[in-house]
Amino acid sequence: MTRANGAYSWDQFDSESYFQHYYGEPHVDDEVLVGLVSRAIARAEPAGRALETIDIGTGPNLFPLLCALPRASRLTAWEFSASNVAWLEAELRASQLRPQWSHFWRVVEASVGGDVALPADPLRKLEARTTIRQGSVYDLPEAGWDLATMFFCAESITGDEAEFDRACARFAGCVRPGGTVVGAFLVGSSDYEVAGRPFPILDVSPERVRAVLEPAVRDLQCETIGLVDREIRSGYSGMLFVSGVRRD
Repeated sequence: MTRANGAYSWDQFDSESYFQHYYGEPHVDDEVLVGLVSRAIARAEPAGRALETIDIGTGPNLFPLLCALPRASRLTAWEFSASNVAWLEAELRASQLRPQWSHFWRVVEASVGGDVALPADPLRKLEARTTIRQGSVYDLPEAGWDLATMFFCAESITGDEAEFDRACARFAGCVRPGGTVVGAFLVGSSDYEVAGRPFPILDVSPERVRAVLEPAVRDLQCETIGLVDREIRSGYSGMLFVSGVRRD
């Protein structure tokens, strides 16, 4: 079977099963990532200004939005799968955060809370500032935001290297020149299943990620998190955190 993005039934992605598998029990690697992301966003230029922010391929995951909330004037969750869009809408309309998201919010608070006043419960502010847009990473507009985040998207929507490269280029290009990009990539992973349905992962290395981003991103910082020889969870054996600034 082809491993290209279009060969998979993304609208049948089981969002709740994915959430329970990957975030039902918060993992220390995710805590490390949330801390790194929160601090990178806090440092984003221009200092002290609220930023128009996009998260690409959000999926069944609120922690990218929680990390960005302290700096975001507006948040766009750019998600292709109809099932993930519906899941995100329900999460933001909920009466309270799930305990897992409250846990990650406390990590955000510990990372940046001394610098800004943050609500104990961010859900209503998150709902008010977030717009969910159904769209493909391959169709992202150029230079539309101050800050872009992308977590486990480009490498987990295709097994095709050219499609991976194109997704990374769209990620870097969707911020204005001088804008900040922050993200994470699965490293050394294999194909994975969600509720028995297979989805692709491209096995990428830190060197591969750096090579594809550096032409468009300066001051690129890369840090590996939790790399192990065997998968900890289906499709996960470690990750690479990245941050940088779009070249002028």
